[in-house]
Amino acid sequence: MWTQNCTSVIGQQVFTHVDSTLLAITDGAPLKPIPFVEIILKVFFYLLVFLLDIIGNSIVVFIIYANKRMRTSANILIVNLAISDILVGCFCMWVHLGNQITHNWPFGAFLCKFETFVQVVAVISSVVTLTSLSIERFLIVMFPMKGRLSKNLLTFLVVFSWVAAIGTSAPNLKVRQKLEIQWRNRKDVWCDEIWPRFYTDTRCNSDQPGRRSYYVFLSVFMYFIPITVMMLAYGLIGVRLFRRQMPGNGVTAVNDVHGNARKKVMRMFVVVLTAFIVCWTPQQILILYRVYRDEQKQVPYYLKDLQYAALFVAYSNSAINPIIYAGMSQKFRKGFHDAMAVLKAWRQRNKIQPALSCGHTLPTVHNNPTTEEPCPFTS
Repeated sequence: MWTQNCTSVIGQQVFTHVDSTLLAITDGAPLKPIPFVEIILKVFFYLLVFLLDIIGNSIVVFIIYANKRMRTSANILIVNLAISDILVGCFCMWVHLGNQITHNWPFGAFLCKFETFVQVVAVISSVVTLTSLSIERFLIVMFPMKGRLSKNLLTFLVVFSWVAAIGTSAPNLKVRQKLEIQWRNRKDVWCDEIWPRFYTDTRCNSDQPGRRSYYVFLSVFMYFIPITVMMLAYGLIGVRLFRRQMPGNGVTAVNDVHGNARKKVMRMFVVVLTAFIVCWTPQQILILYRVYRDEQKQVPYYLKDLQYAALFVAYSNSAINPIIYAGMSQKFRKGFHDAMAVLKAWRQRNKIQPALSCGHTLPTVHNNPTTEEPCPFTS
């Protein structure tokens, strides 16, 4: 609760002022040193997740790029999902780690804004992509003759995922700010959100309606509703595939093979969706808790550790997806070997050979008489 005066006008914006001269002559509360073991463990696990994320998702992108036969609509959407995961590794993981192993925010004002911006972009892009995948699977199973996504629609879905993600995350570039307090014995630096605050009654109680509306919109319309749609789509697909396998439905051998292949693909996507829900839901719940918690009550002592664990698990989802593809998709495993063969052939073709001087006699090949190599750029 903010108490600047005894009375207030409902709906009036709250403006606060901190007298820095008073803080400058006051000692800040002593800071407990961060245990060395805690720092080592956090660095180790984040480094492991970071490498799995960057290497694994880069391989996924390369496999699909190097194999024309794997450039299906579903795999193009998987590439889009992999790019979102790579962004998490490049711009979020190490920033979160650095902030957790130091007492002060160490990265400056730009990363204070950009790290959260990229985090929200990656989550929303992933949600839209996973929703598109579920719709693509639904159309193929329910309408096998004409249910495939057209190239134009696929392009629209990919572009829409990024436009929606960037547009929805844009407020973070405004409200995230690096803040400082100069005490007599030290300076505190941290990164936080500064939303407009307004009085809610005449007793100086206040709230941040913009912040609450924003996070409720993100959680409900950009997370829980899309997940519900995905679960419904995969549920209907499962019912359809199960009915096809029931005795008396006249299942041919060809349809049986196609049905089994589709079930394998669907299982993989369901596992990807389940991993996403398990990893990101705790973070979403904590966000809603912070938005709706009573500001007059003391923050639980364990909340900071809980927030770290929830965000670490959420970021770990970016490293899990490539493992799921490799473990559940034979086509991805085969595509990896094919891509490696393409890469090896490309390296051999572009390997620099020793230059031969003009007029040098080439060795005899297959009993052909020796020939003289022509000199380039001569008449």
